[in-house]
Amino acid sequence: MPDGDRDRAPNAAERQALNFTTVILCACLFLQRFGVPLGSLSVSLVGPIGLALAFLGLLTGALAFSTWRLVAFLALTGIAALGMIWQSSVPSSFDGGSQVQSTAQFLLLTSFAVFSFAQPVSERRFFDRVNFWLAVIAVAGIVQFVAQFAGLGLFAFTGLLPDAVLFEARYNLQIPIGFAGLFKANGFFLVEPSVFSQFMAIGLIVELLSGKRVKYLALFSTGLILSVSGTGWIVLASFVVSAALGMGLRGLAIAAGTVFAAAVMALAVVQFAPDLADAFGERLGEVSRMGTSGHLRFITPFWLLDDVLTRAPSAALVGIGGGISEKLTMPYDYNVNTPIKVALEYGFPALVAYLSLFVLGAKSPVQGGLVVPVIVLFLFTGAYQQFPPVLFLLLLLISVARLRPDDPPAALPAGYAATGAARASISA
Repeated sequence: MPDGDRDRAPNAAERQALNFTTVILCACLFLQRFGVPLGSLSVSLVGPIGLALAFLGLLTGALAFSTWRLVAFLALTGIAALGMIWQSSVPSSFDGGSQVQSTAQFLLLTSFAVFSFAQPVSERRFFDRVNFWLAVIAVAGIVQFVAQFAGLGLFAFTGLLPDAVLFEARYNLQIPIGFAGLFKANGFFLVEPSVFSQFMAIGLIVELLSGKRVKYLALFSTGLILSVSGTGWIVLASFVVSAALGMGLRGLAIAAGTVFAAAVMALAVVQFAPDLADAFGERLGEVSRMGTSGHLRFITPFWLLDDVLTRAPSAALVGIGGGISEKLTMPYDYNVNTPIKVALEYGFPALVAYLSLFVLGAKSPVQGGLVVPVIVLFLFTGAYQQFPPVLFLLLLLISVARLRPDDPPAALPAGYAATGAARASISA
C-alpha cells in the first residue's frame, strides 16, 4: 500500500482527498498521450477529467475554494477580458485575430488552481502517495530503456491505437541518444523524455525532503539519467540552490548531499557508460547552437518577447491576444515558454496574477521546499500552461493540496516558522 503504516487512520475527509489525489495523479501520469476530438483538433483527455473531478470534489465536500487564489483567478479573467476588448477596438500589428477558444481553454484549465482540500491532509501520507505513483513511472521508464537491449522498443502508441484517441502528434516521443541505436527513456506513458526527466527530478526532491528511502532515491536517479534530458537536472539544480539559501543548516546538508550524489553518478556514467556521458556533454552545449532544442527552449522566447514589444509596446499591458504568440512570422524558428506566452498574449499584469496561483496559500514544509523547483519546471522547461497533465500535477503538489506536517512544530526547520503562522491565518 503506497501510504505505508501510520499511527492514526485517516478520517473520511482525508480519505476523500487522498482518493482525489490518486485519481488526478493516475490521469496526469498514464493518460498524457490520450485526447478527445474537438472539431478538427484533439485536446488532452486529462483536462475534462481533472476539472470534472474537482467540481465533484467540491460537491461532495472533499474540496473547497481557496479564497485568495479565487480572487487571483478572477483578476486574471478580468485582465484577459479587458485585453480582448482592447484588441477588438485597436488595429493589430500582427496577422490573425485573438482566438477566443484559446483564451477560454487557458482560463478553464487554470481554474483548477482555485480548489483546495477542504480539510488538511497528513503531509507524509500525501507525498507517499505522490512518490508511489512517480516510482511506477520510473520503473516503466527503466524497463522501457533496458528492453531495447533485447530488441524490444515501445516509445509511441501511434499505430497500436486509433489516432482519434491519441494526443501524440505534437510531441517528440522517440528521440535517439546518438549511439548504439538507443532511444531516450520517456517513461513509457509520458509524452517526452524531457517530461520524464522533470517528473523524476520532482520525485527525487520529494524523497530528499521527506522519506529518503534508498529504493526510491535509486529509482528516480536512474530514471533521470536514462531520460538523457537536461531539463530534469535544471529542476534539481534549482532545488539545490533554493535549499542551500532558504532552509538553514538542514538545507545546506541536503544541498551538499545532493551535489555529492550527483557527482558520484556523473563519475559512474563517465566510467561505465562513456557514450552516455558524451550524449550528456552534447546536451550541455545546445543552448548556444541555433536550431537545437536547448536554444529553442531557452533563448528564442526572449528574442520573441523583445521583437513583439518593439512592434507593439502596448502588449506589455494588454497582450496581443490568446493563441497569437505561437503563430507569428519571425525570421527565425522559435518556441514560447509559459511566462513569455502568458505575458505576450495577456500582458504582464496577467502574468503576475497567474504566478500568484502557485504561491498563494499556506505551504507545509515539503511543499515549501518544492515551490522553487516546481515554478522553475513550469515556467522554463516547456509550455505547460495549456497542458493539463503537467499543469494539474504541479498545482496539486504546491497549491491544491492543503497539508499538515506530521512532525511536532518544534522539529520544523527554522526557515518554515512563518509557514505555521500563515497556516493558522490563511484558509487553504
